[in-house]
Amino acid sequence: MTTFPMLRVKRSNEHMLSDVFKVLALYHLPIWIEDPVGILRFILLVAVGGLIDGIFSLIRYKKLWCCASGAVTAAIISLLSSGAPLWGQLLGITIALVIGKQIWGGTGKNILNPALVGLIPIMLLFDLSYPEFAKSYFYIPALLLGLLFLKVRPFAGIGYMVGMLTGLYLNQELTLWSILTSGVLFWGCLVMTDPVTVTKNRIAGSAAGFLAGFGGLLFNAVPVAAPLCILLMNLFSAVVETSAGKNQEGQKARLALPRAVSSKHYEKKLIDLTQLANKVPLSEAEVSKLSVEDILQQIKHSELFGMGGAAFPTYRKLETLLTSEEEKYFIINGVECDPGLIHDAWLLRNFHKEIQRGIELIRRCTSFTGTYLAVKSVDGLTYPDYIKLHQVKDLYPIGAERILIAEVLGKQLTNRQIPAERGVLVLNAQTVYAIYEAIYLKKAADTRILTVADLNLKSAQVVRAKLGMKLRGIMEAVYPGAVNLYVGGGIMQASLAEEEDVVDQSVNFIATGSYPTYKESPQCSKCGSCSRYCPCGLKVNLIADLIDLGKVEETIRYNVSECIGCGSCSYLCPAGRNLAARVTLAKNALR
Repeated sequence: MTTFPMLRVKRSNEHMLSDVFKVLALYHLPIWIEDPVGILRFILLVAVGGLIDGIFSLIRYKKLWCCASGAVTAAIISLLSSGAPLWGQLLGITIALVIGKQIWGGTGKNILNPALVGLIPIMLLFDLSYPEFAKSYFYIPALLLGLLFLKVRPFAGIGYMVGMLTGLYLNQELTLWSILTSGVLFWGCLVMTDPVTVTKNRIAGSAAGFLAGFGGLLFNAVPVAAPLCILLMNLFSAVVETSAGKNQEGQKARLALPRAVSSKHYEKKLIDLTQLANKVPLSEAEVSKLSVEDILQQIKHSELFGMGGAAFPTYRKLETLLTSEEEKYFIINGVECDPGLIHDAWLLRNFHKEIQRGIELIRRCTSFTGTYLAVKSVDGLTYPDYIKLHQVKDLYPIGAERILIAEVLGKQLTNRQIPAERGVLVLNAQTVYAIYEAIYLKKAADTRILTVADLNLKSAQVVRAKLGMKLRGIMEAVYPGAVNLYVGGGIMQASLAEEEDVVDQSVNFIATGSYPTYKESPQCSKCGSCSRYCPCGLKVNLIADLIDLGKVEETIRYNVSECIGCGSCSYLCPAGRNLAARVTLAKNALR
């Protein structure tokens, strides 16, 4: 079953390209003030650029994808070759889009900046000088807005500007007007920050950017030197990125996600759909007489499982821990980092006595060096001092088992290292509550406490349901009349539910809402967000490309088995690709 995050970033490739286009239009402002007819020329050039891009999109994809990159290419050529005749500019745009982009495979596949590929023949044909900007205060809006694009490829962009500034200094031309007229901010912010053709590597980007900026200005007597230096930097970037894809991991960053439901839920009442009779719990005296073996056997007999979503048998995890000879630590996972879940935080505050008793039962089984309750917020929590409250940042997916161990204990475990074997027991807060029920109430693990949400209303309820109950029935009891139904471990790992689907051990989340937009554009901008924010450091874009080419076996060299299925890559992708589904496909195929 295909899973996906039901949250998506609002910024797409089209949004970013339209922002670039707006800044390029502002750069034309001084030209248009001097020659208003230039506006019509600009419109014609942009229209031709969009038309060429559109034709190739229809040929290549049988569908009209975004043509904004063609418009951006045309706008750059219009700006840097204003002294050329119209037909020459049209020729340059055609060369740029056909040779500079389409022969490589289209948007995101080219390794050279298309606009500069088209600019060079224009400069040679019409003997144009080094592109310079007029001394005009009308450039100020474009200069200020252009600075925002440095965040895309900051190291290459800043390196390029430092190289140009160094060249101006050595030529004794370093003034505010020379910085403007030579285009330091234009080249550095709008050309050297192209994510498709410029490396994101810090050292390589900074060094190559500096050399390109310095070289282009040093040899400005040869007009094509500046674009040629950048094209050489593009080729170097392609080599660096290919090498990085083979040899380096991502940065293992975390995401700050928006809340999908109201966070004011601690005082909500539990909606109990189980209709189970209340049992009288064993007294503390009766429980104190139980041996460690009695406790373990009752946990085994109750068929208790991990309720964080993995559904691993709790008895087996405890059994593994007890055989470990390493120093032992106990972490209760109450982080609930998924922005659509509320029930763990609710449990920790409304059943804190029962959870405390569950913790004490586990502590009777073995000696722990430390017991930690990991949460995002300590507000309203009342637990004894021996349970150390560890507040983590509200980042995703910090609640994943190995990530949480690193956060709380500073221990780095690989995907192949089993935490219990290394002396670390991590149990979800609801699992600890279920341990209390198994011992004190002698109850089988046949119910679950869930988050049931209406995402359109940003509303959620805490619900107790029996395993095997139909999802549709639960939703009707909580939010009558719901249409679409989604189920999963949380809002970031959801799937479209079938009418007959039921609650099983992996279900934490049931919701109704709008289907997330995954347009599956083939035009990857190589922004690198999917890999940069992968918590496992995977080269997600390379894995996804291999899957799209049908080369599943080749993904093994990118450690796809390390994927934890968090969905961060799909959430971030500005091309609207469900990258997580591709990585999961590769992981399952190679398992």
